[in-house]
Amino acid sequence: MSYSKNTKIIITVGIVVILIAAITLGAYYMQQSQTPTKKYILIGMPLPLNSPIGINMLDSAQLAVNQINGNGGVIINGTHYYLKIISYDTEEADPSIPVSNGISAITALITQDKVNFLIGGYRSDVVDAELPVVAQYHTIYITFGADPEISTFVAENYTAHKYIFNGFVNATNQGIQYGALPVYMLLAYKEGLINMNITNLAILGEQAAWTKVDIGNGGTSSPLYKPFEEAGFNVTYINYFPLSPPGGSYDSLFSQLANLNTQAIYILAAGTETPLLVSNWDSFNWSADKATGGMKPILMGADVMAEMEGKTYDYFNATNGGCNGEFTFGWGPMLPINITNSSIPFYNEFYSNYSFNPIFEDGFVYSAVYYLTQAIEKAQNLSSNAVIPYLEQTNYSGPAGLIKFSSSHGLIINLKPVPSVPAVAMQWHRDGKLYLVWSSLNPLTFTNIQLPNGTVVPKITVIL
Repeated sequence: MSYSKNTKIIITVGIVVILIAAITLGAYYMQQSQTPTKKYILIGMPLPLNSPIGINMLDSAQLAVNQINGNGGVIINGTHYYLKIISYDTEEADPSIPVSNGISAITALITQDKVNFLIGGYRSDVVDAELPVVAQYHTIYITFGADPEISTFVAENYTAHKYIFNGFVNATNQGIQYGALPVYMLLAYKEGLINMNITNLAILGEQAAWTKVDIGNGGTSSPLYKPFEEAGFNVTYINYFPLSPPGGSYDSLFSQLANLNTQAIYILAAGTETPLLVSNWDSFNWSADKATGGMKPILMGADVMAEMEGKTYDYFNATNGGCNGEFTFGWGPMLPINITNSSIPFYNEFYSNYSFNPIFEDGFVYSAVYYLTQAIEKAQNLSSNAVIPYLEQTNYSGPAGLIKFSSSHGLIINLKPVPSVPAVAMQWHRDGKLYLVWSSLNPLTFTNIQLPNGTVVPKITVIL
């Protein structure tokens, strides 16, 4: 067969094109084979992501992950590993406290997603149910429930339960610092520094596991009753309040407190029920309360939802301004406060990234990612059993304070010379903004207190 000159040229060009394509393709695949695949350390996070509480916790962890990955990740035996979060919505901040969701989350993250470690958990009722599952799978779980029983679980059988670490302040240690604020506020009144009498005090704890250590069986047998009475208070009422009130209103509860001439209400609440509670507190007719002259009592305590001031959720708006005057207690730099060298930088970066203030657990969650990765690097291993001895040696200064673990894997809280993990308090003012008013770092001093008549007292110091 003979070919024309033009045909020969076409065939030659075609062969060259094919050769070039083959060489290019071969070079591409060679390059791909030589490019190392990124290795990841998977962190499972069971959180109430249908609530701003869980979203904030996830954002805190992601902030730390981004920082660590941006600095090369974690090096194990010369290999760079990058952190990756896999989250699961437990919906545990809901009033129903769906315990089974937590168990499902832990099981799925470990068995299906094959996570290396777990960081998360919020409601103690849910966390308590998750612990046996975690222990069964021998997976480190740094959790943030406030129930002291979390550490008890570890102490009862260390060998089997050593995988659990409580990275948050338990309710017993919370009460010691939280209780100081109303005590010193009462002294400020007695010393004539503020016109705000809170002698007749009612104490309300949401019906949940973490409040049992404070409320107990309620009434005069409550663990909080005697300390407050000895501090000069007349405890008018102490008991649990329902997360979902009958008829959708807390008015019947407030009617009781009004008839008892209550001047202040001290609450312990970590769920999403408080916008209703606080709105009812604001709108209720307190005319039966002779001790306040028909004014609403002072409201103070641990109200997690009240810590939130941001673009995506704002408590002042959620309560239609009803939270005006409320004092809310928490931990870490929820507003700019210099607890440690990392507190204000953490606050600034968090707010810059999310247009939202950090809330009470966020500094602890952020820290957990860091001290876990430090333990991994020291162990040079991804096995929980290999990492645990180094995690137990944690001595990490984070935004909320100094993180160190006890033998039962609870946080060690030293109170002297100053608290190693201090409590802070804020107050909502009528301008719709949160103000920092107190810290256990300097417990005798109050700043920016708004009195019931709207007057703001810039600074007072109690004299003991």
